[in-house]
Amino acid sequence: MTNPPRLRMLKPKLATLDARQVRVLDTKAGATARVAGGGWMTTRTRIQKRDLYTCAACGRVRSDHEVDHRVPLEQGGSNDDDNLQLLCRGPGQCHAKKTAAEAAARARGAG
Repeated sequence: MTNPPRLRMLKPKLATLDARQVRVLDTKAGATARVAGGGWMTTRTRIQKRDLYTCAACGRVRSDHEVDHRVPLEQGGSNDDDNLQLLCRGPGQCHAKKTAAEAAARARGAG
């Protein structure tokens, strides 16, 4: 019985990924960076008070609405107060319907 031919190891052809490049891969070109943590909670509270805890789509008054971007960040929208609105959260609610409609528009190539 003969030994099978030895395979030569190929040297890695890819350069090591630089940690500074990962941020670019995280978001789409032209997308606005997301605000997180305490900064977002401050913004959320400010928008809730401004809109009197009222959903922009259906008018329901609740304290657990989702703060939503009218123009999504990935499409160049901003985190400015005039681009933010309250929408009902949860399955089948206003925010979920808007998100599904945006996803369908992107699938069609309209967004």
